[in-house]
Amino acid sequence: MKAGAFIGALVFCAAVTLTAHHGQAGIFDESRIVELKGTVKEWRFINPHPILVLEAPDEKGVRTEWDIYFGPGATPSLRRQGFAADTFKVGETVTVKGHPAKIGAPGVDVLGKGTGVTRADGRSVP
Repeated sequence: MKAGAFIGALVFCAAVTLTAHHGQAGIFDESRIVELKGTVKEWRFINPHPILVLEAPDEKGVRTEWDIYFGPGATPSLRRQGFAADTFKVGETVTVKGHPAKIGAPGVDVLGKGTGVTRADGRSVP
């Protein structure tokens, strides 16, 4: 019986830790959506979190590198949505709408209603 309780406690702790790690609300301000228009610097289509690095002006007009997060999904999830290692090209101009990071480095999450990435010609990505 003691071993079962111990294993149960371990499973519970792991579940709480994973939920906290992947909780978007603690990292991004889901009450706001910002729009950035900039140039693709890098597209890291890697696990566990693919990231688009975008150079775009901040609120003061200073050119800044932004990390664009595609939610908690890893590459298999994004592949099912149509993303690939060649989805973005370095130098390409895109517009991003997403939830801004609350603190830390400039970042935006594009998971949720009203968010996403569009190409210069207006097509949605993917």
